[in-house]
Amino acid sequence: MRVLGSRALLVAAFAAGLGFGSVSHGRSEAATAGSSPGFADYSGLPVSGYEGRIGSDPRKTASGMTGFDLELTAALAADGARNTATGRLGVYYRPAPGSRSVAAGPVLQPVRGQPVRVALDRPALAPRTGEGAWAAALALRTAFVDAADITMLGPPPRLEALRAGARRALLGALSRAGGQAGPLLEALVVGVRDDLDGALADDFRQAGCAHILALSGQHVGILASLVSLLLGFAVGPFRARAAACVLAGAYLYLVGASPSVARSVLMFWVASASAAADRPQKPLATLSVVFVVAVALWPRSAHALSFKLSYLAVAGIAVFGPSWEFGLRRALPPPLSAAMATGLAALAATAPLSVLTFGTLNPFSPLTSAVAGLLVTALMYAGLAGAALVALLPAAAPLAAFVSGLPYLALAALMRAAARLPALAIVKDGTGIQRGIVALVIAISATFVYAWPHVAYLAGSRHRSTAGQLRLPLGTLLRPGQAPHRRPLRHGARGAGLGNRARHRLHDP
Repeated sequence: MRVLGSRALLVAAFAAGLGFGSVSHGRSEAATAGSSPGFADYSGLPVSGYEGRIGSDPRKTASGMTGFDLELTAALAADGARNTATGRLGVYYRPAPGSRSVAAGPVLQPVRGQPVRVALDRPALAPRTGEGAWAAALALRTAFVDAADITMLGPPPRLEALRAGARRALLGALSRAGGQAGPLLEALVVGVRDDLDGALADDFRQAGCAHILALSGQHVGILASLVSLLLGFAVGPFRARAAACVLAGAYLYLVGASPSVARSVLMFWVASASAAADRPQKPLATLSVVFVVAVALWPRSAHALSFKLSYLAVAGIAVFGPSWEFGLRRALPPPLSAAMATGLAALAATAPLSVLTFGTLNPFSPLTSAVAGLLVTALMYAGLAGAALVALLPAAAPLAAFVSGLPYLALAALMRAAARLPALAIVKDGTGIQRGIVALVIAISATFVYAWPHVAYLAGSRHRSTAGQLRLPLGTLLRPGQAPHRRPLRHGARGAGLGNRARHRLHDP
């Protein structure tokens, strides 16, 4: 009956997962189909502009342009016709100095949720192909315009205006408190890489540590641990964790719901709720619940590369982490072995997808990430403490910049050295078969590493001899006051024999 119940539960789980996946896939298809009408031609005339609301925070590109996503509400034809439109458009512009444009002053800076009109001199460019059908279907069309072609149609929503003000204040405080480390602090705390040095970003990428620059569970964990540390002594661990959950939600709203940040905050909420209910769950079970919630809320994000890498990394840590740590514990101390095991487990799970996508793999990235994690933690703590100090006492900016500069210089030197280490590069001139074979080898190797301790234990248990093993008899417990050298059920004295050491009061019953 137990076997039949397990099989029925497995079939039910498979059917529920298949139905959930079909619904999410249908919602993604509906979203991609809804993006087409906004880019059609009306009345035989090309579209001369669009109206909509800004759907993302403005960001700077490597070429110095500023871009944001526009959620369309209307398409404007050349003859003055106005038609309802749907979809999203990527708008990029280069601010013109001295012009009354979006970048002319803080009042005219684009804010998420603000209604705008964008005039087009040429049609929007179609998304680039070659990255897969779903990647092309979900990619945004882009439009390159001048700053004077962007007109603000009204103020942003009040909550978005407060959020933008808080975001700018935090970025300014981090910049003043960080000094030369300010751009990196902005990337680590807020996820803004507008002013980050291109050479430093390339070093992170070549060292296989580009994930450090992207907001993820590591950054959310550092911030949550800082809140728990500061409030734990005053309000207790339970209230401190509840406050950390509230601040994690505020942080998610402040920086935006990217796949990695949303995943880490949701996992923190689920883990905190399970611990509060005295029902702690394994990391893989928590990840599964968060995956279902994330796909239900944002079905289109499941096709993003960052979504796949983030969930694969956490799944690898949950599945491969204990095996890696078991093997490294004999050679390394516990803190270093745990950090190395985390990096190797994440690499084992994400390496096949990374090789298929980028064609490169840095085998030294787990070691580099383990050392960089300590420096990143020190830099974030120093930067946040310095930002709070500078906000209260602006004259302390040089001192805060000096303190933040110490871990920054060490981190930059580490990335420069790690970027020079040899990496595995797959030639892209051939077909994708070569990268597929390498990805398959990596996946099989990771599975072997995980399965090896279990296989070795099972093989050893079958060949292990039972001769010489200590076998304890299954008897009843002694009654209170009963002599240990007498049998529990028969009150007669036990005869002398092997193991009878009553005279030494060491008899084993």
